[in-house]
Amino acid sequence: MKQLIILFSTLLIVSLSACGNNSDKKETNQSSVEYETYHNQHYNYSVEYPNFLISQEESDNGDGQKFLSEDERIKLLVYRDYKNDYLTEGKLYTLEEAFQNDLNLIEGVFNKTLKNNYYFIEHKAEDILYSQYAQLRNDDYLNILFQYPQEEKEMMKDIVEQVIESLKADVYSTEKDNNPVGELEYKFLAFIKEFLNDCYWGKNFNKLLRDNNNILATYIDSKMDIRRYYAPGTISILASRSEGFGFDDYTDFETKPKTNSEEVFELIATDENPCMLNTEGNSKIYYQWIETVPELLVDMETFETEQVGIIYPNAQMMAIYLPNAYNNPVGYYFIYTPNGWKLAFVDDTLCGA
Repeated sequence: MKQLIILFSTLLIVSLSACGNNSDKKETNQSSVEYETYHNQHYNYSVEYPNFLISQEESDNGDGQKFLSEDERIKLLVYRDYKNDYLTEGKLYTLEEAFQNDLNLIEGVFNKTLKNNYYFIEHKAEDILYSQYAQLRNDDYLNILFQYPQEEKEMMKDIVEQVIESLKADVYSTEKDNNPVGELEYKFLAFIKEFLNDCYWGKNFNKLLRDNNNILATYIDSKMDIRRYYAPGTISILASRSEGFGFDDYTDFETKPKTNSEEVFELIATDENPCMLNTEGNSKIYYQWIETVPELLVDMETFETEQVGIIYPNAQMMAIYLPNAYNNPVGYYFIYTPNGWKLAFVDDTLCGA
């Protein structure tokens, strides 16, 4: 990736300078910018990027990704690397040495900052500006590199700051498959105990959801929100908040479950059928790693189904199964987001519920 930085600073200048003279270029309004989130599972970090940039394929070694505006005038590179002194058999640079080394590689520096765990450098080559950020994490670095025309400087200022502030290291464990009783699972159990106390025991979850109760805010990701599977007939439908979650006159808004004893949590196999669980009496809380959420039927004749879109497509997912008023299990599907575990789906269609 260090070689890629040098190429970014030299070889691409010509092509971007040419783009700068394109009379069909598009103006970008900072006030209307929204952000998506990129997760790097291999090196366990996440960062937001403006939605006018189009994500490209991840690098071959999985250390990061490039993002381009439609006209390719604005570029963003995020990646993880080591910063080594190749003249001393790869000895790792200190933060100060890495900062100085990058300064030595570039010209036209007009802004530079060195702090306890990061540095920031801005430089100019012809009419192209570069904003380079490097954050030290243990022995490696998480890097953000913006490249954009000088005329976009004012608009890009807030965007660069937002992207840098959004950078999160160690956002989730990548050891779920090899270590099922690992850090991520412990985080989930701690989270779910609070969820049950706040949103389930002695309360009616449907009523909290229908009334948009503030209690739920802690457990829902604002970007993802929550959706509910329901079945008014034989076909499952997925409803959002704007669709009233599919609630109707037959929805139970009265039952308030109570636990009969101390909570006992039991992890079940990923292929175990939740309809075979004994949910009577709230004696156990069953939870399960899941690879995806239920698909939706899109063609009654061919029974073709399609996957449900999730804004964190590579995130870890967990389900818990809790009984409704008729002791049929209801599925609650949680996703591990950059802000921790969050409830994403409620499934009221299991086992003919």
